[in-house]
Amino acid sequence: MKDLPIELVGAVVENVFSTLDLLHLRSVNSTCRDLVTPSLFRTVHIQNSVQSAQKCLSILASPSVASHVREVVYDRRDRARFCLLPQTTQDTCDELEIAELEEALTEAFCSLSSFENLQSVTLNFWPSFRSQSDCETRDHPFWFTNRQLTVLHAVHHAMKSSPIRSLSLNNVALMSPASYDFVTSLANSPLSHFSMSVIANSELSSWSGSKTLNGSLGSLLPVPNAKLKSLVLRSPQGPYHSLSTQLRSFTYPSLETLVLENIIFDPTPSVDGIEEFIIRHKATLRRLELRSCASYTPTTTTPIRKWSAIWERLGAELVSLEVLVVDDASQGYALLDAAHGYIPHPSLSEPLADVTRQDQQRFQELHDRVNVRMASAS
Repeated sequence: MKDLPIELVGAVVENVFSTLDLLHLRSVNSTCRDLVTPSLFRTVHIQNSVQSAQKCLSILASPSVASHVREVVYDRRDRARFCLLPQTTQDTCDELEIAELEEALTEAFCSLSSFENLQSVTLNFWPSFRSQSDCETRDHPFWFTNRQLTVLHAVHHAMKSSPIRSLSLNNVALMSPASYDFVTSLANSPLSHFSMSVIANSELSSWSGSKTLNGSLGSLLPVPNAKLKSLVLRSPQGPYHSLSTQLRSFTYPSLETLVLENIIFDPTPSVDGIEEFIIRHKATLRRLELRSCASYTPTTTTPIRKWSAIWERLGAELVSLEVLVVDDASQGYALLDAAHGYIPHPSLSEPLADVTRQDQQRFQELHDRVNVRMASAS
C-alpha cells in the first residue's frame, strides 16, 4: 500500500467504517496512521465501566491522538429503552466496585479539558453498569443518582477550562437545586447549545413510590450567559412537571432556538414558569418547538389555563419568531392524579369540542402570523 497515491489511500480510508478495521488499517504504515487517526478518534466513547474510563485516559496520554477528539459520548446504548425498575431483595451491588467505577469516571471526565479541540459532550445515564467481570449489573436507585451527580460534577469541573460548546444530558433524574451547586459555580459557561432529557413523572413515581419527586428544570440549566443560542428540554417517556418550577433567574440574551417535549405548562403565568420563560426571550427567539406539551390543572375544579390564551399571548409577544413547530399531541390538559400521577384532564368545565375549537383557532392565527413573517424575511 505504500506505493499507492495518497489520494487513493485516502479514498480507501473514507470507505472503511468498522472501528476494528480502521484500527488494523491504522497499523499498516505511517501514511495510513496519519489518514486514519483524525476520523478514528474524532469521537471517543466512554462506557459505564472502569476499563473504558481508563482507555479514555490512555488517549489523553497521547497528545498527537488527543488533538483529534471533537466529541465525547458517555454510555451510548443504541436502541435501548430506558426503564427504572424498583429495587428487589435479589439485587445486590458491590459497593467497592461501584466506588472504583465512580473514581475512574471522575478522573476521566475531570480530564476532558485536556482534549484541546473538544466541542461536544453527550452523557447518557442508565440504571446499570458493566462490572469488571464484564456482567451487566442493575443499580440500586441511590447509586444510579449518585453516579449521575459524580459524572455531572466532573464534567462541569472540566468545562471551566474546556472549549466544549455543546452539552447533551439524557435520562436525568432531576433532584433539588441544592444537589447541583457545581452548576452555579461555572459562572462563565462556554455552552452555545444545551440539551436535557429528563425521566418522566410516571417512571419516577413507579420507581420511588412518590408522585411528586421531580426537581425543577432549572436545576441543571447553565448559568445565564450571552453564549447560549439553543436550548432543548425533553421528557421522551412521558409528561414531566415539577411542582416547584424555578426559572425566574434564567435569561439568555442570545437564545434563538427553544425545543420543549412533553413538558407541562403551569396553571397560571408566573415568573418561575415555562410560559414566562418563553416570553422573556421574545427579542431573540427565532424557532420554537412544542411537542406533546400540556397545560397543568391542579384539580378538576380549578379553572384551566387554555391553550387559546397561551397562543394569543405568544402571538402578541413573540414578534421575532420565524419558525413554529407544534405537533398534534400538544394543546392537551393534564391533571395530577393521586394514584396515577399526571394524566389527561378527565372533565373540563366547558365542552371539549368548544375548547379544542378555540385552541385550534388561536393556534392557526399564530401559525399564520409566523409564516407571513418568515416569508417576508426571505
